[in-house]
Amino acid sequence: MKSLKLMVNSLGQKGSSLIEIVVATGVMALVLTAIVSGLTLSLKTNAESEYRSQAVKRAQEAIEVFRRERTLLGWDVFFGSLSNGGVYCLQTLPAPKSGFTLGACTEEQGIVIAGVDFYREVEVTIDESDPNNPLIQVSVTMRWNSGNGERDVTLLQVFRRWE
Repeated sequence: MKSLKLMVNSLGQKGSSLIEIVVATGVMALVLTAIVSGLTLSLKTNAESEYRSQAVKRAQEAIEVFRRERTLLGWDVFFGSLSNGGVYCLQTLPAPKSGFTLGACTEEQGIVIAGVDFYREVEVTIDESDPNNPLIQVSVTMRWNSGNGERDVTLLQVFRRWE
């Protein structure tokens, strides 16, 4: 059986010196600080990823509402009901076209998801450069404020006349 070697200092005494204990404690503190920092960063990244996922989901819902309205109303009514350059605040979905609020979202029109206020705005751009084939571009922007400042996600959809 192998015997364990015990630490022996220069005076022939067994054990660890105070300096060795302080250094070991300092190294452990640095390692633990690095681990805690890594975990904190991981949690922040995970939360930010969840917020982005929720924003994309809500923006896609808005795109689907515009698709639905085009199908239900028909192209001519859909095309005529939208304002070129108009910004709509879509607080709740699904909403009928008549429920769209023209104008940017105010603070009271946020959508609360996991304790964070999200704002869903849609900008409509109409391109009539070809009168026989006008285009409607719908740009949905979801904004939210995280601990690192304001974030946003934007989805685009182009609508064409089809019969």
